[in-house]
Amino acid sequence: MNGEALIAAMNGGLPQLRGRLLWSYRGIWTLLAAATVATLASTLLDGTMQPWVLGIRLVKSAILIAVAAVLFWKRPRDPVAAILGLAFLCWTITSSVDFTSAEVLPMVLDRLRFLLFALALLLFPDGKWRPRWTRQVAVVSIIVFMLGVVEAIGIQPTRLFLPLAIVCVIAAISSLIQRFRRTSSETQQQQLKWVSFGLVTGVSLILTARACAFFSSPAVAFEAMFQLGIVVVALGFLVPLLRYRLYDAEAVISRSVGYAVLTAALVATFAGTEALIELLGQRYLGSSIGQASGAIAAALAAVLLAPLNERTSKWSEHHFQRDLVHLKRHLPELLAQIPASWSPRQIGAAVLPQFVEAIHATRAAVTIDGKVIAAGGCTIKEAKRFRNQFPLELRLHSHFGQLRGALLLGARPDMTTYGKDEREAVEVVLPSLSRVILASLERAKAHRRTSDSERRIGARLSDLSMRMEALERVSSQKTRSSRRHHSA
Repeated sequence: MNGEALIAAMNGGLPQLRGRLLWSYRGIWTLLAAATVATLASTLLDGTMQPWVLGIRLVKSAILIAVAAVLFWKRPRDPVAAILGLAFLCWTITSSVDFTSAEVLPMVLDRLRFLLFALALLLFPDGKWRPRWTRQVAVVSIIVFMLGVVEAIGIQPTRLFLPLAIVCVIAAISSLIQRFRRTSSETQQQQLKWVSFGLVTGVSLILTARACAFFSSPAVAFEAMFQLGIVVVALGFLVPLLRYRLYDAEAVISRSVGYAVLTAALVATFAGTEALIELLGQRYLGSSIGQASGAIAAALAAVLLAPLNERTSKWSEHHFQRDLVHLKRHLPELLAQIPASWSPRQIGAAVLPQFVEAIHATRAAVTIDGKVIAAGGCTIKEAKRFRNQFPLELRLHSHFGQLRGALLLGARPDMTTYGKDEREAVEVVLPSLSRVILASLERAKAHRRTSDSERRIGARLSDLSMRMEALERVSSQKTRSSRRHHSA
């Protein structure tokens, strides 16, 4: 890339890989992949490493290599995917080395991994420098990378790289947050949600593992936590780049946070109860209760499991699945306020956009006796034309079977099926929707019966009127004839 191309890339964003740039990326990727395999081979030959630690690192390495390979084959021209693929290969090597031998090459690769990772964060997901200050952060990251290389080689024995690298990564994460707030693209919002989930979860696991390893000795559990954090970060980037299951982000985040809060609450309850029972036993009984305190604490935690699970599930759903919560809570209220004079088509036109927005459907429709009466996200003609392209069909039922209809939901924008949470939220609202549509249909039938009766009565009255007029004409003719006869 020449100077003009570099300036254009810094101003407008990275172009798609092609030509020499594409072949250079493929060559670098192949070299790093070979180095990764060589590192794993040397790790297997190392007899000093604990078997559990070796197994954990091999599993992590296999997952990272698979992620890098998927990005290499599925997104070959995407510059952000290319940067991340190289970063994951570097991370596979550096996270398998203990940095105790002061080897230069792993340390240089670790600095390169930092630079690639920081640039990927600044450019994710479309390779654009947004907001504008991300260009300055990229320049600073390059300078910090060169400082780290100088430190690794030993030319200048400073210790500035790590704190400056942390500052650059924090600034890059801040740019992700700002892009999420400014973007109007629902797809980019879902991509950024996945990345945020991967970063928050993965970095939390990594920092927790390092902090616990500093204060405690069992290395296997903390090693597993550290390597799992790396895997979560990688998967958090893989899903949005492939754009597969993008719209499951809210459900995954909600459940993960709910389980984390539930686990923390149960652990805190168990530890606090056990410590309190031990303290009371020593104070009032003069001796340690022993295993009884642990058994009582475990029993209390088991009793609290169900109510805590329910509360944490509701809390996480309210905070991370607000669209579904709004659908379940407010749509029945909207249906209850619909005017009695509305037709099923008017009801569908008011309600279906709520379904489309809440579950990220491309389109929705309501059918009665096989006929499309209302549509959302598309016109009724389009719904009739694509009648067979609605992957989810939910029946509309009434208590006595008078209603023979269905709610049709089109695929999500990434063409994936709906999850359990979306189906449950829609099924919660279906009875209210069925009841309102049935009432509208019954009113329409009653109106038609009344209209038919009025038409029949009108026709009879008209017929009677015509007969009376005919009788009057006949009577008038007879009267005139009788008068003429008498006059004659």
